Amino acid sequence: MSKTFNLTEDQLDFISFMKSEVSSNESLIIRLESRLATLAKGTENSAKQGTSISLQHSPQTMIEFLALFSRDDRFKWYTHRWDISTPFDIQEMISRQQINKSVLSDMAYPKNSGPVVNEKTYYQVWNFITFSNSVSKTYTWKNTKFESIHYGWHSVVALCEQNPGIAVENLVLNDGHQFKDYIRMFKSVIEFRTDLNNDDRFSELIWNAIASSLPKDFNVTFDPKFDEIGFDLNVYCDVVGLLSALNTICNWIVKHKARSSEVKIDLIGEDEYYILEIFHLGSYFSNIEKLKNSSGDLEELRERLFSVCDFSLEGDYMKDGKKNGSLIVNALDKTTVKVNRILSHCDVQVSDNEIGGVKYKLKIYKR
Repeated sequence: MSKTFNLTEDQLDFISFMKSEVSSNESLIIRLESRLATLAKGTENSAKQGTSISLQHSPQTMIEFLALFSRDDRFKWYTHRWDISTPFDIQEMISRQQINKSVLSDMAYPKNSGPVVNEKTYYQVWNFITFSNSVSKTYTWKNTKFESIHYGWHSVVALCEQNPGIAVENLVLNDGHQFKDYIRMFKSVIEFRTDLNNDDRFSELIWNAIASSLPKDFNVTFDPKFDEIGFDLNVYCDVVGLLSALNTICNWIVKHKARSSEVKIDLIGEDEYYILEIFHLGSYFSNIEKLKNSSGDLEELRERLFSVCDFSLEGDYMKDGKKNGSLIVNALDKTTVKVNRILSHCDVQVSDNEIGGVKYKLKIYKR
């Protein structure tokens, strides 16, 4: 008698996503379903045997991961001008890439437990540097406009061989752009820097992201410290992940516009981190259970920010139409773990103090 294995909602969403990626090839869909069924069976057997995989939320691991492309010679040359004292050899880069890949993958997929890099952070990086992409199938990465970028290091292999006298960053791709344009674009998604375009600076990029996500009839005020600190801020970060979270937060604020259209943005600098605070004045929480047992877009936001930055919410609490103090929700912090792909619950604390609205706090760590 056959046994049915019940997939989680996350697994079903993943299958749906992958099917859409290979929707033009029926044989690939069949192979995908077969492999996922095998994986699901293996997960079920592991659960029966009492084994589990416990992954720790760790923005510090993300920082180590992204810093490789500035500080480690095995990875530095993917994003920096090649040292002219050493001849550039793209075939040597290709030959050693599988060895280097293990360094990256071990940080995203430890065998049983430990601090990890977010999967999407990992694939942002890998899809840019991998030479295994081809014309027929290219795995893309996202820029800060959420556009899928098909260009990466695989794009210059043939060009390097055809133009040995031209520096790799100056090679012209088939869209007319030099390769250095995409190197710069890639840098802007793994680090807030001060040596790229002004629009890529923290204060400019975050300001534009929030201003474009909230309707014009909102009154959005940026504290002067936001510009003072943010214009020269330099940190390693999954920038696209952070921008995705801001989109979700802004959607929540718009959804509760009837409560208030007043929003204040602040940036607080501490020794080891920055806190980006989005304060929706006059708003409030009304369902404590949804915060304790997160689902939907809150859970999706936690997944996207897992090992990217800490995330917390503070807000007034209305119960049965009456003020009932406030709630402090630790959605992602050093205590957060993911066991067999399921995130631990948010820690929710009750306070007698009133907040005056709802604050969304993103803690971005320094190196």
